[in-house]
Parts: sequence; C-alpha cells; structure tokens
Amino acid sequence: MTSRKRRVTRLFVEHTLDGDTLSLDEDEAHYLGHVLRLQRGDELIVFDGRGAERHAVVGVLQHRGATLELRADHPVLPESALELTLLQALPKADAMDLIVQKATELGAKAIAPVYAEFTVVRIDDERLDRRIDHWRRIARSACEQCGRHTPPTILAPVTLNDGLHALPDDTTRLVLDPGASARFASIPKPAAGLLIAIGPEGGFAANDWRLLDAAGFARVTLGPRVLRAETAAVAACTIAQALWGDLGA
Repeated sequence: MTSRKRRVTRLFVEHTLDGDTLSLDEDEAHYLGHVLRLQRGDELIVFDGRGAERHAVVGVLQHRGATLELRADHPVLPESALELTLLQALPKADAMDLIVQKATELGAKAIAPVYAEFTVVRIDDERLDRRIDHWRRIARSACEQCGRHTPPTILAPVTLNDGLHALPDDTTRLVLDPGASARFASIPKPAAGLLIAIGPEGGFAANDWRLLDAAGFARVTLGPRVLRAETAAVAACTIAQALWGDLGA
C-alpha cells in the first residue's frame, strides 16, 4: 500500500521575501506551529501577495518567534483573466465569512460589501476595522489553501448608493434576480471587468432595484430555486469563471 504525499503548506506573509532567512514574530510562530502544525525541518511555500513566492524550511520554531530558511523561487499561479468584482449586500456574519472564503477561491478580484435596504447586519465604526481585517485574514487563508497568490481587495462597507457611484464605468454589470428570464450564458463575454450584485437575505427592496437599474445592471437568474445569499454568491462566481474565466468542466 502506497502512502499519500503530504501537500506542501502555503503561508501568506506580510514581509519582503529577500535574502536567505525570514524572521516571524510570536503570533506568526503560533500560527505556524499550532494552526498549521509545522515543526522544525518541515518544508513550506511562503508568498507575499505582491509577486514573490519561495520555497522555505522551518529553521527555528519557538514560542517567541520563528525563522524560516528561504530557498528557490516558486512559480506563481496565474490569476484568472476575468476581472470579477462581487458587490455583496451584507448578510449575516457567518454567511459573509463563507462568501469571502469561496469568492477568493473562485478568483474574485474584489469584494465590495454594501448596505441594502433589507440588510440586517450593521457594523458600527468601533468594530469596522476589526471586521474588515477579519475578512482579509479569511481571504489570505483561502489563498494559502487554494494556491492563489493575490488575495482579493476587500472594501469597507458603504451604502448601496455610495457603492454604485464608486464603481468603474467600463464593466459588464449583472444583478441576480429570481424573477429574471435572462441567464448568464445569454450575456456577451465581458470586454473589460465584470460586476455581479447579490442581495441580502431578504433580497433587494424596490428602491434598491431603482438604484441598480439606473446604474445599468442587467438582471439575470440562476434558475427556479431561491438561493441563500452565500449560495447565490458561490454559484454566480462559479458560473462566471466557467463561462469567461479559468474554470472548466
């Protein structure tokens, strides 16, 4: 009976990957040893999200810090050619965490949370920075798992109206609507970027639809079933990447 080869761990670091060694602080050492379960002598890949990716070996691993021995460069996985931005009306916290994780794995370039009329979750100023940092950590962890090099940009939540005004002009704009007749496959391939808008648990309200229509969003359906916000986000990203990105059947 043959043993399965252990998948090499990938670690996102906010450090410059120059030289022969990389020093990690106490928190990073704790993550290395207690979350990733690595030990001295174990091999891994470190990447900085800015183009550098290298093989490494755990040289020193202690409670107060760790040292990695940097080795040869590792090839960076190409990003999807589809410039996909997810305009997501904020759902409950656990649902948003899942959306960030899966949208990252599915190649979204940016995630723009917005407050729609039926949005239940409201993040106060005191918690805003912590929440955005939490989403960014989820995205970095998803990159570690799936082999992606560059985490998506995650914007601070704003009102739907403000979010729509901040969008780039030269993009294909789609919004999920269970009552629409058009499907993704009927949409021409985006010449530039693609924006997909997804409502909260209660869907978009009448005023939200007026804003989306005025902003040039075409309504598309995923089929006859009404999906949860997190399911709709995963399905929409998957279909878009299969049609116009780097997913294949």
